[in-house]
Amino acid sequence: METIHPLKQISQIFQISLAYIANELDVKRQTVNEWVGKRRRPIPKKHIPKIAAIFNLDERWFGKSLLKGSEVLELQRIYIDRNATFEEYEDFFVDDDGVEHVITKYYSPEQDVSRQLHEEEKVKSVIEDVQQLLERELGEFNHSYQDIMRGVLSILDSKERGKVRMLSDVIDFLLYRDHGFGGFEIKDKNVEGKFDEIYEYYQKK
Repeated sequence: METIHPLKQISQIFQISLAYIANELDVKRQTVNEWVGKRRRPIPKKHIPKIAAIFNLDERWFGKSLLKGSEVLELQRIYIDRNATFEEYEDFFVDDDGVEHVITKYYSPEQDVSRQLHEEEKVKSVIEDVQQLLERELGEFNHSYQDIMRGVLSILDSKERGKVRMLSDVIDFLLYRDHGFGGFEIKDKNVEGKFDEIYEYYQKK
């Protein structure tokens, strides 16, 4: 299946033609076509800063050979946020003394679309990370991660509150123990102590 070149895909999302890009770079349209065509000639590094400026995006976007699904969603969200329109409306509230106040608020119809894209982007990113991890493991002919992932999915799919909560606590504990972030806290100190004991046990293995 043929994939779309990142520059071409970004130009479609931001509605900036390849002809315009060629004109801004002072190169032939055919030259740009060769960058984004089937043969994909590399974009000369000297043009990357100017291309990034045209789209007002970080240069990293134009050093990629392929955009992931989550990245496409991120770019769509950026475009929508930049072009969002805002409607002004009046709202009311009553203070503690019973006095009614009028306040001006702003609403963007595009905000709902942007939020939806952001949620889809987060889900897509998790799926991509899992797929990348499993594919890397497959190349090493090691299937332990697959078994672990199936187990995790099985627990989450069961929707058994106790199991899901325990799984979440174990993950939070390991992340907090190793990296110091995530904020691990269990009210029952005995349980927290057992987590520490189990952790130390496996560190000796």
